[in-house]
Amino acid sequence: MNISAVGGEELLDYVIERDFEDTVSRVILEAVSGCKDGIGKTRLTRVLRGKDPGYILGRGRTLRDFYGRLSLLDSDQVLDFLESLLRLGMLEVEDTEFPRLILTRRGTNALKKGDPVPAMIPWPLPARELSVPIDEEAYKRLKNERNRLAREEGLPPYCIASNMSLVEIVNRGVTDPGDLRSVHGFGEVRAQKYGSSLVHALKRREAET
Repeated sequence: MNISAVGGEELLDYVIERDFEDTVSRVILEAVSGCKDGIGKTRLTRVLRGKDPGYILGRGRTLRDFYGRLSLLDSDQVLDFLESLLRLGMLEVEDTEFPRLILTRRGTNALKKGDPVPAMIPWPLPARELSVPIDEEAYKRLKNERNRLAREEGLPPYCIASNMSLVEIVNRGVTDPGDLRSVHGFGEVRAQKYGSSLVHALKRREAET
């Protein structure tokens, strides 16, 4: 079952937990922070849009959890965010023969403090076909468990799993933590780290019904 959404609460509920521009900005800053030697704009854009699997499987392992995280945006839109973060002084380009983005002190502080990132993007939220959960109670239980894990680790909920990923888990009837590796937004590391807790939350629900 799908719904069409263009901005508003529907898209915000199923895609992000915080303000759209702030959320996307944080995904970018966190991705760049994991690249100690910096990363080129084009490469980062392709990884975030899920367009460069070869790089992730090779030397881009630190970006694995960010692969495809911004797949609902096109390349120009991701680049708009990069330019905004450069203007804000949260990213800077290392002036070398091969220019690479690096995180600045201001960008690092923004991630640590959790203050809103005031990116200015000149276009509205994109439209997208969004799945909705076939079992609302199971989805709520899974979401509560995701939020609990996020509080324990001091992370935004979307860093554990996006709402879209939770909907997919419910709709596919995932019962084994290993199966999470094929869920959108999950990789080997995330499935191993959070899979048991998330699947157990669903099984607890089934035992109560």
